[in-house]
Amino acid sequence: MPHLLGSVVSPPIEVSGSESQRAGEILGAGLPSLGNDPMIAVVHSPVHAAMDPVFRAAIKAAMVELGRQDGIEKAVLLPVAGDSDHRPTALDETLQPLRPLFDDEHAAYLLVGTSGEDQDRQGRIPAQQAAVDGATRAASDGTVRTYLVGVSAFGQAMQEAEIADLMRIELVAVPAAIVVLLLGLRAPVAALVPTVVAGASVSTTLGLFALLTDVFPVDGMLLVGVNAVGLGVGIDYALFVTNRYREELAAGSSPEQAVATAASTTGRTVVYSGLILFLACVSLFLVRWHVFAQAAIGTMTVTVVALVASVSLLPALLVALSGRLEWRPRWMARRSSVPDGAPDRRSLLARWAEHLMRHPWPYAIAVTAGLLLLAMPMPDMRLGINLERRALADTADLAGHAIADRDVPGLTSTFFLTLKRPPDTEEPDAGPLIAALHADREVAAATTFDNGVDLTAVLVVPRHPPDSPAVVRLVQRIRAEIVPAATPPGVQVLVGGSSALVTDILTETSTKLWWVVGCVLVLMFALLVVVLRSLLLPMKALAMSLLATGAAFGLTVLLFQGDGGDDVSASSGQGLIWPQVPLVVFVLLFGLSTDYELFLVRRIQEEYKATGDNRGSVAVGLQRTAQPISLAAAILAVAFGSLLVSEISGLRVMGFAIAAALIVDATVIRLVLVPALMQIMGRWNWWFPSLRPRSAVGRKTSHSVPDDSALVRTVVADVAATGIGRSSGVS
Repeated sequence: MPHLLGSVVSPPIEVSGSESQRAGEILGAGLPSLGNDPMIAVVHSPVHAAMDPVFRAAIKAAMVELGRQDGIEKAVLLPVAGDSDHRPTALDETLQPLRPLFDDEHAAYLLVGTSGEDQDRQGRIPAQQAAVDGATRAASDGTVRTYLVGVSAFGQAMQEAEIADLMRIELVAVPAAIVVLLLGLRAPVAALVPTVVAGASVSTTLGLFALLTDVFPVDGMLLVGVNAVGLGVGIDYALFVTNRYREELAAGSSPEQAVATAASTTGRTVVYSGLILFLACVSLFLVRWHVFAQAAIGTMTVTVVALVASVSLLPALLVALSGRLEWRPRWMARRSSVPDGAPDRRSLLARWAEHLMRHPWPYAIAVTAGLLLLAMPMPDMRLGINLERRALADTADLAGHAIADRDVPGLTSTFFLTLKRPPDTEEPDAGPLIAALHADREVAAATTFDNGVDLTAVLVVPRHPPDSPAVVRLVQRIRAEIVPAATPPGVQVLVGGSSALVTDILTETSTKLWWVVGCVLVLMFALLVVVLRSLLLPMKALAMSLLATGAAFGLTVLLFQGDGGDDVSASSGQGLIWPQVPLVVFVLLFGLSTDYELFLVRRIQEEYKATGDNRGSVAVGLQRTAQPISLAAAILAVAFGSLLVSEISGLRVMGFAIAAALIVDATVIRLVLVPALMQIMGRWNWWFPSLRPRSAVGRKTSHSVPDDSALVRTVVADVAATGIGRSSGVS
């Protein structure tokens, strides 16, 4: 783990192949002094005016020091408030249109041109920030400070905030998960087994990433995601198998027979569940933003590792600890969680199941209506870039933002247009384009730079900070209306810079939204048809997941974007939700909630195979799976709910949405809506068109379902019969 934390790097921020990325490459090649990602260096003093000799010396020291740094091409001083004695130079004439913007006489701003790849620029920020701030403080006896502000500085600051949050989240998640397991199982050894499997899964996954840091760079968000998903699915998968194993032991099976039965039934369902989550994550590769590929790779890897642990480590642990699984201290002995060999007809759950089977329609209608009502605020969800003012409160990036936004609100969201022409041709007339930009009420100023060869760049300063939706609308308007109408003939115009990057991120996620949704739905439906051998049950499963997701998003909007002054709105000023959050939450929820569908329906299917009685099978399946499903959902809700202690609003929103959806899914959906609908659909639950010849179909019983594979039973029996099992004295 220490090696992995030492190898953490900042993730790429750019959208692959986007217009902003191409514009940055053109700008860096044609005007190296601006680089491909211009930053703003905010020089500020609370005691000196910018025209004071001490302040001027600090500015000079900052420019000299920045010029020495790797990855910085040049630093250009922007017009200074109160400088009435400026010397007219060619550069001064270029920057003259910006002069009216600056009012704060205690601040000066440098336009800093940076070069290199996205991750390299972010990685250099700490050294650059320390060097330039140290130089200005040394030149001013500590009275002048310098803060670097820009996309790379923000990305690096976020990286450090994510790593700082990781330990805080784990300190909440792991103890809370153990407490929930103890309360649910009321058997310390049985609770320890899933915890060990989950811990081994997370540790192994992180170890794999540590070995592959040269091939696959690891960042803070990946570590947070792997820990949350790994803890949740690792415990869940092991919990379901452990519960079935204990049930078989209680029915009189030997440890070897019990582990084989658990593996061939619940264990097989676990494999299907992991495969569903794995395939759901594949859809995230459709989005050309590294954040999504990163989330997919982390989730897919830890899921595979958890599956391997569930079919190898878990059976060995169960057999080795068979004689101790039911041990509990006296204060826990009052209630036993060991499933009986047959359902207890007198239990509250049994009475509820029988009641629900008699009155399915009222409950199905009421729950569906309630979930649709909860989902109603979902269309009001506002997406955008959140500056994370709470998480970055003590960073140089946010300090620079605060100073600049008070003086020139749009300076930190400055972007540029590149006008590319054939080499050694005459500079195009950008007058109509500049006039059109000035005519837009959201543009504060615009000016041009030209390299005299093949590139003209138009620097545009908006009137709003970078997390304002107005800046996104401005970039969209420039691309769609102003550029086509005012571009000189024969010139290629691209819009780049931080505001253009934000626009490209929002465009990419919104454009690919329905591709991802469609991909997940098709993959889930196809796999569920194969697993359940039914057409109606997969359609019902998708509808249930959509209801749970919609309800969670509706609650998220009410809590985080309502008019009640929630903490996210207060800290960001906008209450915007990061654009990657809804897509990642959707994919994870479909993968995770479908687990519960499989565990419930396959258990019902198992009973139906034995009896052919749909009503009785639904009631028994509900009784047998209600407790483990509720406990598993509680574990996952704890794993993701622990993200609420994060300082990063994006993590808090994601944690709440997933936890809320899982709680809804495991309670009103799995305990009420799914059994009610299966009772209503009756034998149609199991209808599946057969491709066999009529004679073969005639030989099948009406209630038969696909047999479980004997291969799983054999493999796990071999594992159970190892020396671990024999040495425990239970084989």
